[in-house]
Amino acid sequence: MSKQAILDNVKASLQANPLATQSSHYVNPMKSTNTDKIQEYITLQNANKAIVIESSPDALIQDIHKALVEAQAHKILYNLNIKDTCNIESLRGLKDTDSMEFIAYEKSVDENRAQLFQIDTSIIHANCGVANLGVIGIASHKNAPRLSSLITRTCIVLLKKSTIVPHFYDGVCALKAQSENGILPTNMIFIAGPSRTADIELQTVFGVHGSLRTYVILY
Repeated sequence: MSKQAILDNVKASLQANPLATQSSHYVNPMKSTNTDKIQEYITLQNANKAIVIESSPDALIQDIHKALVEAQAHKILYNLNIKDTCNIESLRGLKDTDSMEFIAYEKSVDENRAQLFQIDTSIIHANCGVANLGVIGIASHKNAPRLSSLITRTCIVLLKKSTIVPHFYDGVCALKAQSENGILPTNMIFIAGPSRTADIELQTVFGVHGSLRTYVILY
């Protein structure tokens, strides 16, 4: 039987026995249940196994230092776009940082491959947070390479409370608005927390595809 004959039979059958139409009863499973989007974000980000630290612009340096000490960081990679938020020299001057080496991510992977894969901690700045998913959104560019959120065992994420949006669509719009020329960036990343995977026996393993430990510092 030819393709056209099959299509004609299907069409004739549908005309003789039209499908019943019903209105959709779909309910959005991700509907917000908390009117405070920041608290909703914190609850779900904790559920995604990230370590959330509530901070403020004045306390940000101290809270980054607290996370670095807790993570026993030695070599810290930082993206260039955090400089307006985090004063690296101020961090260097704090107690217990004598053994820490702060490395700016200003060379390509090909130029700095050997050093990059020896770094244990990174500091990055997120473009937005999505409240009803508990994730952060990042648009990678030359001052914030994608690899910085993936290559280290510990990743410290700085996130402005004012950039937390209610839904994923708003998150995509936020990344688009912050990109060059107001178009979608070529690389958008949404991170729920530390990387995790499971084998056939459902044994969860952290840190396989990205960081083993993720801090999110809200300020």
